[in-house]
Amino acid sequence: MQPECFKSGDIYHLDELLNTVPCGFLTFTDDGKIVVVNATLLQLLGYELDELRGQRIDSILPIAGRIFYQTHFFPLLKLHGKVEEIYISLRHKQGNTLPVLVNAVRQERSGVFINECIFVLVRQRVRYEDELLQAKKDAQAAILAENQANARLQQAQIALESKQAELLELNAKLEEQVQQRTAQLQQALNFESLLQRIADKVRDSLDEEQILQAAVQELGVELAIEYCDVEIYNSHQTQPIVAYEYNQSLTLAPGQAVKITSVIPVIASVPMQGEVLQLCSIISHGLLHNPKQLAILACPIYDDRGVLGNLCLFRQKEETFSNLEIRLVQQVANHCAIALRQSRLYQAAQLQVQELKRLNQLKNDFLSTISHELRTPMSSMKMALEMLEICLLPLGVFEHTNPIGQYFQILQTESQQELDLIDTLLELAHTDASTAPLNLSPIHLHFWLPHVVEPFIHRTSNQEQYLKVWVQEDLPPFMADLTYLGRVLTELLQNACKYTPAGETISVSARFAVDSNRRNIPCLQIEVSNSGAEIPEIERDRIFDKFYRIPNNDPWKHGGTGLGLALVKKLVEHMSGSIWVESSQNLTQFILQFPLNLE
Repeated sequence: MQPECFKSGDIYHLDELLNTVPCGFLTFTDDGKIVVVNATLLQLLGYELDELRGQRIDSILPIAGRIFYQTHFFPLLKLHGKVEEIYISLRHKQGNTLPVLVNAVRQERSGVFINECIFVLVRQRVRYEDELLQAKKDAQAAILAENQANARLQQAQIALESKQAELLELNAKLEEQVQQRTAQLQQALNFESLLQRIADKVRDSLDEEQILQAAVQELGVELAIEYCDVEIYNSHQTQPIVAYEYNQSLTLAPGQAVKITSVIPVIASVPMQGEVLQLCSIISHGLLHNPKQLAILACPIYDDRGVLGNLCLFRQKEETFSNLEIRLVQQVANHCAIALRQSRLYQAAQLQVQELKRLNQLKNDFLSTISHELRTPMSSMKMALEMLEICLLPLGVFEHTNPIGQYFQILQTESQQELDLIDTLLELAHTDASTAPLNLSPIHLHFWLPHVVEPFIHRTSNQEQYLKVWVQEDLPPFMADLTYLGRVLTELLQNACKYTPAGETISVSARFAVDSNRRNIPCLQIEVSNSGAEIPEIERDRIFDKFYRIPNNDPWKHGGTGLGLALVKKLVEHMSGSIWVESSQNLTQFILQFPLNLE
């Protein structure tokens, strides 16, 4: 009976030739649903087309065939895209099984994977079995007829059995070697993972206690040893002191790292040149149960500067340490040495930082004290000079021909410079201590900024420099400390006048800007720039340091103390602003930014 072919609207079609070929044909999807069955396979299995189409392929497979299909056949088909001459059994509708050979191929059509199979009934098997039975009868007849041939056959059988026994023994040995090698590889992987964990822990820590505890704890747990400790040498490297230990025998806290402070002379001597010591000795220790004989592995923790300590492991005497374990302990000791040296360098650096902070505070205190002590006598000297000028003025001693006037002018100039220096030191001390209060008031830069620049007009004219001021028209009033902001701009303009060559330009400008360091909030930006001078890039971050002056950058010999820009930075930061310098293409710009919402 011929089955119906799919209609023209279906995805796949069977032509008459494929439907009547002398071998079974079947296609199924990846989820096991049958899509196409030809008439030959339907007749072989005793089904109608509608009984199989849409059913799972499991329905035509016996139990063993289903297992084979799920574990071998379909995985191989998905992996390789085809299978060839696979033996499998099909289940007839009546329940009996049919042995067949199957060839299958996996193809993608219209975006869907379809598995196409051809089944050939295995009819030759019966003939092969009959031939085998006949051959067996012939062989038995030959054995009965020829005793000599039978004897030789028995001897060959004995030899064959001997070879089979040898083969089985060889296979057993190979299997044992494979298992041992597999165990070694797994242990190596476990040790590699352990070493990575220890390296991560000790690398990320600068705490010596955490480093030692992590190494001892991880080694003790992973190697399942009786006892493990790390010993750190004293400053003279004469005696190791147990810093941390791992002990399985502890009853109060088994398997935990326990900090102890007593000196435990577990090993009398450990090689000091990097060698690993492995020995067996009787150990008596209060943390262990009874005195027992243990296998000991001692590995020094050292680097190019010397030995820092020892890493000691103890286990039952029957369980010696393998080469793989020894290499692992050596690598752990190397990581500990690096981490310990980093930790100690960090601690030393921290001590140096604290000492530098203390010295810097002493310097600041000294400058503040000296400034206070000097200001009173300098103020008195300044007042005395003014009174002296009042007394000497009627006497006519300040005439141009009299050198007394010149000397008097030198005294006034130098005393004023000393007072300015003392005031700068005091302001720096106040801003460092954050004790100077802010006196905020609204500043209209259109009127105020030209007033600040006015004293420098005559000076720049005398030095053949050009002075420009520009303020954005729509700037609102700006809340700031008039005294502080005036001092900042005055100091920056004085520097610009000092280091700007004749014929160059000094500019002061104010405008709106966006402060990218404060989440793009609007701010006021003031720039003081001068052409004809450039600050080397390596010096730009240092010019705001106290007492720092750029080497060989003062061709006019103006001199100075290096405190002006340090005071400027402190005052700007005290007003919640920021300042930086940009210098390139023969132009230097000092840029100040203040948030407009400053209160």
